Amino acid sequence: MQNPAVKTFFAICLLSLSSYAPFAQAQSQLPDIGGSAFSTLTPEKEKQLGDVLMRQTRGRLPMVYDPLLDEYINALGNRLVARANDVKFPFKFYWVNNRQINAFATLGGNIASHTGTLAVAESESEFASVMAHEIAHVTQRHIARFVEAQNQRAPLTIASLLGAIVLATVNPEAGMAAMVASQGAAQQSAINFTRSNEQEADRIGMTILAEAGFDPNAVPAFFGRLAEQSRFANQQLAFLQTHPLSQARVADTRLRAQQFPQRFVPDSMDFTLSQARVLARYHHNTQDALVIFKRRLAEPGGNTRANRYALAIALLDSKDYAAALEMLKPLMEQDAHNLYYLDVYTDILIGQQRFDEALERLQQEYLLRPNNQVVTLNYANVAVKAGSYPLAIHLLRNLLYHKDDNILAYDLLAEAYKKQEDFARYYEARADLFYQMANYPKAIDDLNEALNHLKPEARLENRRLEAKKRQWQAEFERLQRM
Repeated sequence: MQNPAVKTFFAICLLSLSSYAPFAQAQSQLPDIGGSAFSTLTPEKEKQLGDVLMRQTRGRLPMVYDPLLDEYINALGNRLVARANDVKFPFKFYWVNNRQINAFATLGGNIASHTGTLAVAESESEFASVMAHEIAHVTQRHIARFVEAQNQRAPLTIASLLGAIVLATVNPEAGMAAMVASQGAAQQSAINFTRSNEQEADRIGMTILAEAGFDPNAVPAFFGRLAEQSRFANQQLAFLQTHPLSQARVADTRLRAQQFPQRFVPDSMDFTLSQARVLARYHHNTQDALVIFKRRLAEPGGNTRANRYALAIALLDSKDYAAALEMLKPLMEQDAHNLYYLDVYTDILIGQQRFDEALERLQQEYLLRPNNQVVTLNYANVAVKAGSYPLAIHLLRNLLYHKDDNILAYDLLAEAYKKQEDFARYYEARADLFYQMANYPKAIDDLNEALNHLKPEARLENRRLEAKKRQWQAEFERLQRM
């Protein structure tokens, strides 16, 4: 599914956020932040703070809202979490659209990977090893303890933490400098965790990786390749700036991996297709992707599902719908219900304005997998394009009932209401979207617009929206005091 309209919302969020104090989506009961709160971060407080920070991060970083990639990273991440000890809260996994190799964890089990990490992984075990390492940082409370220790030197604020997260993902050295300089400890500016933290995360992460069925040897293989690349790079790789890597550490992971039984772990098809999707749509521009994957397909042994799928995406993105369909057809004949193929097929049919065919196909898939976000978002997207606004609204409201933080669902819902000229609900859906992006001023402005468009007799709706507005205003005011 492609939905460029949502980029407009992100741009507005970024512009608005640049003019205001830090904003955050908060839970109904926010922890006290600053002072003593950071010195005694219980798991409950850590989870609440993590949710606040993650929602703010959404408004500051180029997050990837791709339902297929979201399904993949969360399925993989939770497979690893299921094998971890000391898990105190649910984990959530996200993507940042960045070609650099990096991943980071924040408080409360929120873990993000750069798309560049998946793009360069030579196996699924390698990519899983990065996720397992970040999971270990969370379960061992390295981040929480680091925050507590820094706060003892000078009171921390959400603003300083968010600023450090954002900078650290774009420019890791600057990010850590910002974090520590604000605490008066600039000598630590290039180090995120201590060497002992990193070694502990390596050890526990490798155990998680092995118990989840992946190859532990992927850890030294990935680390060794990164260390070798960094020797010839003008600037140290982003991952190595936030995760300092010495030759001794590479050797240590190699010795630890030898303690596990040797195994061959084939890559899953979801990994192979997710990587192809990242390469075709996020790592390379469309023209480069066309050249690269045409060449790969022509090479001996290059006629693989991943290369065909990636080229189909590149052809779709270049609006060559007939060629994209021709490239995709053999794949769909092999696996008619594959969601990766169905997503591209749906977008091809939309490009060719074959809405009835797309609706019929997606209705069948929806009956098989109701409220699967890939199927539902594609189905709703086609419904909007075909003018079936009540159907789209029904699908999206059901999805948001189960997954109330889905950015694309709010965006499509707003579009459907606007097309239907239901402006009260259009502005409310926009408000909900900005709320998820932690942009309180825009969210409250749009709620006021929604109230202005209500009919005088809609008293219950008026009271509901007024209550929502009061709640958001209270949260915003509390966050401004933090």
